[in-house]
Amino acid sequence: MLILRRVLLAIVAVFLAWLVIVFGIGEYYLGRASKGDDSAVEKAYAWNPRHPDVLYRQSRAIEEEDPAGSKRLLQRSFAENPASSFPLLALADRAKEAGDRERADRLIEIAAELMPANPPIWIIAGNYWANAGNTPAALTHWSQAIEADLQTSEKVFPVLLELAEEPGTIGLLQTLTESPPSWWEHFFRYAVRQARELETVRTLYAFRRAAKGVSLTRNERHHYVQRLKQEGRITEGYLVWVNGLDKAERAYLGIINNRGFEREPTNTGFDWHIENTRRVTAALGITDGIEGRRALHLVFKRRKNYYRHVYQPLFLDPQVYRVRGKVRVDSLDSLGGLKWIVRCVLPQRRLLGESRRFLGSSEWREFSFEIRVPPACVAQEIRLVSAGRRPFEYEMTGDIWFDTVSMRKIITPRTKAESAVPGRPRRR
Repeated sequence: MLILRRVLLAIVAVFLAWLVIVFGIGEYYLGRASKGDDSAVEKAYAWNPRHPDVLYRQSRAIEEEDPAGSKRLLQRSFAENPASSFPLLALADRAKEAGDRERADRLIEIAAELMPANPPIWIIAGNYWANAGNTPAALTHWSQAIEADLQTSEKVFPVLLELAEEPGTIGLLQTLTESPPSWWEHFFRYAVRQARELETVRTLYAFRRAAKGVSLTRNERHHYVQRLKQEGRITEGYLVWVNGLDKAERAYLGIINNRGFEREPTNTGFDWHIENTRRVTAALGITDGIEGRRALHLVFKRRKNYYRHVYQPLFLDPQVYRVRGKVRVDSLDSLGGLKWIVRCVLPQRRLLGESRRFLGSSEWREFSFEIRVPPACVAQEIRLVSAGRRPFEYEMTGDIWFDTVSMRKIITPRTKAESAVPGRPRRR
């Protein structure tokens, strides 16, 4: 009995070792096949003819020369692993080619339900329904793919934009805008940047405005305004931005909006934009001598690069203006310092005026400078920038505060050309 038991154990050990070798070699060839080595598929099948992935790959390898055999391998692959959708997707293609559309549709639905966390499956299912002419079903599956993995938007967004750019299909996207998925803002930003025609973006924006369930977001309005400005439609962009402000925000409107930095900048539209950058902290703070509750505070920590990260887009009539503000400099060590500039940005960039430089140390003091906006200038901006011209002058360490940065018109006789600029609401 002892000898027999040892013999049986030896046989089992040999069998297990053989299985390890077989499966190991099979996995080796399967790995090569998954990397694109077509010659490895048949070798993987020879070593392990029951592995579901091997069966699937072998079925695809012989589908042209032996359709019936390929179909049997797909069925065996699914039988070995009923949790995999890929054999069903392939079988759905065969059913569609055979004219059995009902079976193909059902297989696609089952495949999508089997692997709900697998975005490629949803993409394939969406493509199937799109090719079948069922765009609403395609949109549902593509949406689920993006919900699961935002990176799949790289494949889907161009397709959605194609639908949006065709007058006959853009209406299909309206159902998405009524109850926008989590990725809608990403797509709208993509459409704003990539759409050939402004009318495409305008229609998508109109869909969202008409939606009763979820209101327009500030970011959607911002992206739309950016496209309008890009198209030179500054008046329309300004009105869209203003109409999106609430009552409290409108209280801070002016030629320069939120001039005292009393409200947190939104970084949208015609509000202050404060961009994060290395070795500079920009925030609203409290200190002695400010008007109101807060002022703009910038801290430079051995900054070596050109600074240009605080600005506000402007919407000015052709006129002469005076820019005023208050500044306090706290040991701002720099050869160049900082300055405010106002420039035309459309149709061409052109400097309209600038302040003196700020550096060193000082208590609160006022600064001012004049600008003249010509009739041809349709969009402007005020921006805080480095005052130096050479790289070593950009180096900066220290603090600086700004408060009540405002602008007012200097009344001068208007020329005939200045009086003839159409379509601009008057600014006060």
